[in-house]
Amino acid sequence: MSGDPQAMSLYPTFIAGLCRFVAHAIARMKVSGLEDLPGEGPLIIAANHMSNADPPIIGGWLGPALGRRPTFLAKESLFEGPLGIFIRSLGAQPVKSGGSDIAAYRVAKGILDQGGVVAILPEGTRSFDGVMGTPKPGVSMLATRTGTPVLPVGVSGTDVLIGRGRSLPRIGARVTMRVGRPFTLAVPEGADRRAAIAAADAELMRRIAALVEPRHRGSWEPWQAE
Repeated sequence: MSGDPQAMSLYPTFIAGLCRFVAHAIARMKVSGLEDLPGEGPLIIAANHMSNADPPIIGGWLGPALGRRPTFLAKESLFEGPLGIFIRSLGAQPVKSGGSDIAAYRVAKGILDQGGVVAILPEGTRSFDGVMGTPKPGVSMLATRTGTPVLPVGVSGTDVLIGRGRSLPRIGARVTMRVGRPFTLAVPEGADRRAAIAAADAELMRRIAALVEPRHRGSWEPWQAE
């Protein structure tokens, strides 16, 4: 048995398969962009966030596609009770709410230093209205300081499936997940770091916006390849 905690061994493979089975049972799923993904080396997955269904969907498809189980960073409060058991089964790790930025950075960097995969939802919380919000600087800061490629993921329709205020899923909702191509974020030499991180945040969200349905984009203009 592999000593790699992110290896897609029997249990993570079963959990990922279960997530895909449930998603197909309750929603009309469409997933694209899983071809030619990096099978080794550190990687940061960054996706928009509208529903508690997002991590199981992302992990359910990307884990097998990458051949590695991504580690999601989630608020410590979510790890209580039965929900906590399920969240841990997805390979998530808790971070404290108070000083979470520093704690999350240290946890994520430790995983990346070992060549692992970290999954982060830049907005930090679910959208109230299904529209992409303002990101926290964590992903851009982590990516620029470690030189780790970022894999953008756009999820659409989970706000209808089971968004804020819904306790039961809306069966038959259409949900799509589109995976982009890995890219790198960097701070130009001599540039003001605060301004450079803000620019990196904007690029990150625009790349995600290019992968979601137009109604989710809000003020984010989709990234266009030059």
